[in-house]
Amino acid sequence: MSYRWSWIPLSLIVLSLFGCGDGTSVNVVQETEEKHYQRAQRLLREGREDEALNSFLKVIDRRSDAAESHLEAGRLYQKHIGDPVTAIYHYQRFIVLKPESDEADRVKQLIDSAKKDFAKTLSGQPFRNDIDRLDLLEILEGVRAENLELKQQLANAQTRLSQYGAVAITPPSGPRQSSQSSGISNPPGGQQQSRSNTTTTAETTPGSTYTVVTGDTLSRISTKVYGQPIRWREIFEANRDILPNPDALKVGQVLKIPAE
Repeated sequence: MSYRWSWIPLSLIVLSLFGCGDGTSVNVVQETEEKHYQRAQRLLREGREDEALNSFLKVIDRRSDAAESHLEAGRLYQKHIGDPVTAIYHYQRFIVLKPESDEADRVKQLIDSAKKDFAKTLSGQPFRNDIDRLDLLEILEGVRAENLELKQQLANAQTRLSQYGAVAITPPSGPRQSSQSSGISNPPGGQQQSRSNTTTTAETTPGSTYTVVTGDTLSRISTKVYGQPIRWREIFEANRDILPNPDALKVGQVLKIPAE
């Protein structure tokens, strides 16, 4: 019953049209054949630069390979809009998309020209000549790139901090006292023995009380008692009668330690 296989030729045609499923998309129409590109060229011939620029930008939005539209947009930003910085961006995009193009060298010259245009917008003092201004432009570009990198690093750090939850909002701890132990371990007469925090942790157990010492925070007390800092809020809630806020700890206060 051959009709069962009649769908195969049609499916092969569909696969040939849409590719082999490798996840890539192909622009069947050439950039210069795009309706917005052709409209932009017509508007340029009519002297309607603003509308032409909008059409070139539409091509750029629709395609990731719009090298020619980047070039035309760069020219319009430099010569018509008077925005050399944006022009440099579009010129550089052309270089990235068509590094081996015959026009690549000429576009690099346009980038240099746009840099000079930008330098002219700077104050004439204290620069002696255009070379000094171009040096400053290079410095500004370097600083801008560095700022972008720092912003990315900050965003990454904030992401990592948010993953710690309550640990990220732990009250700041004071200076360490290597020979200081909690008040609960102090011997009679007010004399303190030099003990490690390990001894303090062993002696201060859930269900007992804890005497605040210099340098203590709720998170540090939680670490001493429970072995982890994130249970500081339980201690705070158990002592709301004497602690209006987590930062209200005072040396000598006796805190109730909730049982586990």
